[in-house]
Amino acid sequence: MHRIPSFFRTTMLVLWVAGCGGRSADAGAGGALGTGGVTGSIGTGTGSGTGGSNVKLDTGLGGSSGAVPDTGTAGGSGCDKDLSGTWDLFASSLGTGIVRGTLVVSKDGFSLTTSSSQLTYDAQGPSATWKHSDYYNEFPTTRLISVQNTPAAANTGSFPVVIGGHWVLQSNRETCTLDVAADKVTGNCTVNGSDYDVGGDDWPWDVLPSPENGLHYTVLRTDALASQFGDFGGNWTARSDSGSPQNCKIKLESNTATTSCNANNNFNGDLHLTIGTDCVASGVTPSGSEVSARRR
Repeated sequence: MHRIPSFFRTTMLVLWVAGCGGRSADAGAGGALGTGGVTGSIGTGTGSGTGGSNVKLDTGLGGSSGAVPDTGTAGGSGCDKDLSGTWDLFASSLGTGIVRGTLVVSKDGFSLTTSSSQLTYDAQGPSATWKHSDYYNEFPTTRLISVQNTPAAANTGSFPVVIGGHWVLQSNRETCTLDVAADKVTGNCTVNGSDYDVGGDDWPWDVLPSPENGLHYTVLRTDALASQFGDFGGNWTARSDSGSPQNCKIKLESNTATTSCNANNNFNGDLHLTIGTDCVASGVTPSGSEVSARRR
């Protein structure tokens, strides 16, 4: 079974700068989109560390969702101005070979498709839908996630989806809240029951992070830098209130993103990602995987 490289979750962390941790996490820097693997410890959720669940990225599950309109390329504009469009995601390592996924993003939302799942966010609702099947693409299920947002000003630069304000994401058993401002992101998730973390069968655990139940996470901008990500350019530090010394430092400057994590897992180390004006992104994960993304 292919594992999604830490690159994808870190990329979502870079785009959303909203950390909400991963399974078995210990000091979170993840968020609406995480950076981990199921054995990891932090995530783009802020986990109590840098983790997230594993995902296979091969052939895709039924293609991109029609629920996200305006999904073509961004009218020929450079990706330093607008990241809207359809992106082919690739990663390669000695252990997994080449794995693939597809991300469609526009001002109206996004859709992430892998070989076993599809997460669609419709910003007009707002609402979210997660379709998932097992490893053999059998027994498909569809879960609806309630989304509430009280908007607040936050310039995301080339990233077209509005993310500022107070957010409440709710499935049948899990509830996550996020407060996203230009210089600070806080998050908290709770589960109905005694589960260690978020990630039941009604939560997109294979795409989003799985924050630890009840912990609070903070991603704080320590200084601002010029970046194509608007207000989110700068140096950031992500931590949880677990008391753990683990943390992640995130830097968004110009067209580059770097993360440096002090964590007792495979996310310990540095990640580097550069987005070219030709709409080709490339980088390297802490584990040494080579990653790339290309807009169609």
